Amino acid sequence: MDQNQFKILMSNLNLRVEKGKTNQDYRLDRNIAAVQLNYKPDVLVNVEDMDGCNREEYDDLLRESYKRIEATDDRQRRGVSCWVKDKFHAEKIFSMSDPHFLHVLISNNDVRVNFLVIRILTMSSSWSPQEVIDADFKDRCGQWKRVMKYVDNLKDKSNIILTGDFNHGVISQRYSHDQARRFYNYQMIYDDLKKRNISIAPIEGYSKDGFLKIDHIATSSTIEVMDAKYEDPFDYLGTQKERTKRIGIPDHSIIFSTVKCT
Repeated sequence: MDQNQFKILMSNLNLRVEKGKTNQDYRLDRNIAAVQLNYKPDVLVNVEDMDGCNREEYDDLLRESYKRIEATDDRQRRGVSCWVKDKFHAEKIFSMSDPHFLHVLISNNDVRVNFLVIRILTMSSSWSPQEVIDADFKDRCGQWKRVMKYVDNLKDKSNIILTGDFNHGVISQRYSHDQARRFYNYQMIYDDLKKRNISIAPIEGYSKDGFLKIDHIATSSTIEVMDAKYEDPFDYLGTQKERTKRIGIPDHSIIFSTVKCT
């Protein structure tokens, strides 16, 4: 493979803490790692990751060829992470917990990539009162603006890759005055990135429940996305809606992409 080209797999692990439970009540199974490894990624990204659960077998399988860099520093020891193939040099630069965010500098010979992982946090459910949903989307917007401020402050803005769960809701061209998505939506994200010379890679299909397209990979102009696709290698464990209730079982489609630094 071209030394400037590498494969990225982004997964949503669906690890969250339910009321009355702790991290120790959950398990991240070795079989999840085995499915991820079938893609032979150079960088494996996990959102909704968790420390403190039963994950030794999962970690041991990946540690054979990868180094884990995590940003699980919120109050529940949850966040995002990435596993980087041993042949690359990887250095953690920064992380934050609101949103879950991780910046890793990945280098291979003369190529350096600013790898940014994000998960915008959500507070409300579809059955919440409208004022709660509005407040939630305003908060999501605030989280997104913090990420954009971070990008603006980067000294080196070349070779940026931003991937993860953006949680912007259903994509629509217009939002009425009573729709919470008017405060935070795909068009806003698209425009903010475009102003920074970062483009969202077009991917056919949906990443969640057959109608949501909330997981993305976006790159600066110096990086070519040669191929990017949604796939659901965990569908043998049930539908995504069924898997939402099974913590530790990915309930989004993965993004598998091949990128090249130009």
